[in-house]
Amino acid sequence: MEFKQLEAFVQISKLQSFSKASEALFLTQPALSSQINALEKEIGTQLFIRSTKKVFPTKAGINFYGYAQKMLALRDQSLCEMGKYSKECAGEINILASSVPSQYMLPHLIADFNKEYPNIIFRLYQRDSGGVFEELIQYQYDMGFVGTENESYRYILSSLCEDRLVLILPKDMKYTGKQDAADALRFIADKNFIMREQGSGTREALKGFLGKNGVLEKDLKAIAYFSSTQGIMEAVSQGLGISFVSKVAAKVYENMNRINIVEIESEHLSREIFYVQKKDMILTPAQELFVGFAKKMLSKC
Repeated sequence: MEFKQLEAFVQISKLQSFSKASEALFLTQPALSSQINALEKEIGTQLFIRSTKKVFPTKAGINFYGYAQKMLALRDQSLCEMGKYSKECAGEINILASSVPSQYMLPHLIADFNKEYPNIIFRLYQRDSGGVFEELIQYQYDMGFVGTENESYRYILSSLCEDRLVLILPKDMKYTGKQDAADALRFIADKNFIMREQGSGTREALKGFLGKNGVLEKDLKAIAYFSSTQGIMEAVSQGLGISFVSKVAAKVYENMNRINIVEIESEHLSREIFYVQKKDMILTPAQELFVGFAKKMLSKC
């Protein structure tokens, strides 16, 4: 069994395509197929089911993927320990993140990280928090960043920083009242309200705030549901309604003088941003470097 065979197997599993994997590995498709055939012959079983559109791992392939990923990660770790990496560390990191981390935190982190490690390639995918937990277990993702917790046994969560929800208003709307929960809820009671979709960490945090103050979601005058924080802020800036969003996101539109921000004094409007790792996964040196960098930088928020 050779490392190049394992690399071929992992890439095909991630990309679900022989042609895409051959491009990623700079190999011809016949050469890639030859490596997989040799690996299947050595293991003694079929690893992939080939279809006209996608390639799917067999049950044996699913079981073997974890071993292959760990063997490659251990190889990279040993090279790192032997001084083969440092600033020349290379690799690929596939991240699945919810809207606030993916749009307003990770781009800055990746840009700063790239200055030190320019040979590491990132692929960033966005889902709501619920979607991150549902899909992260798939092969193509290495780690996740979300704004809500999950008790699934499949993952390990690490708190990175605190995020707060703030009330956002159109630029021509002024807030009337004190900055406490009671006054805020009286203010929003008769206003058009824009909600995030089910599965959003922002929506879960808002639901907790409302519940602690005896208000249900159905009590709000919800007129629209958006799948992204960006969409909500744009809608508010256009006068469609008001909403609660992440403070780090709202600051972008406030700085452009497009919305007003109201910070409500309530501990229930705070939430944590989490790093999510698949249980028993061994990180490559490139992935370890980025996770350590993210933890260090976001702890300062």
